[in-house]
Amino acid sequence: MVTEIATVRVQILGREFPVACPAGQERELEAAAQFVDNRMREIQEKTGNSALERLAVMAALNIAHEHLSDEAKGSDDELKRLADQISATLERLSESETG
Repeated sequence: MVTEIATVRVQILGREFPVACPAGQERELEAAAQFVDNRMREIQEKTGNSALERLAVMAALNIAHEHLSDEAKGSDDELKRLADQISATLERLSESETG
């Protein structure tokens, strides 16, 4: 099965970039481009830097850091949930042995 490819022209910092994506995912790509554009503009405002390559790298690093932090938090939440389940199971076992 061959996946159809669409080309979407996205705007980032006033520059147009043609980007290929699977057909049907154009809206997601446009939303991602808007997110990156917003992030790069925030960094540009804070730093005063206008070098596209540097802004892109800084935005990528910030986005990756946030993703990894969220992922770690999700892992911590999952570990806590599992620990709570184990504690509850051990409590029930202890009660059934003494009951």
